[in-house]
Amino acid sequence: MSNKGTNFLQRWIERLRQLRQATLGKQAPDFEQIMLRMAQMTDDTELSCDEVLALLDQFAEASARGEDAARLMPLVQRHLERCMDCTEEYQALMRILRAAPAL
Repeated sequence: MSNKGTNFLQRWIERLRQLRQATLGKQAPDFEQIMLRMAQMTDDTELSCDEVLALLDQFAEASARGEDAARLMPLVQRHLERCMDCTEEYQALMRILRAAPAL
């Protein structure tokens, strides 16, 4: 399988894990419903967690400066909307930036 195919499969597996995690303690939706939601959320161009983490400092710093980081880096924003792990990293960076004295 090509790297592109492997990355695609990894994104689907990660999304499935996130959806299952979100439904813990509740009745899990049917597998077909999960797959349909995942297919609907897939974009032609997406960033992996590794790619987002490499850009996250720039995204957070732009946000901290009051810039519209979502407009400047829409693929990062879209990934953060879907990935709980990367969102937690972003929130941690924002806490650090807010606590740091202005230079």
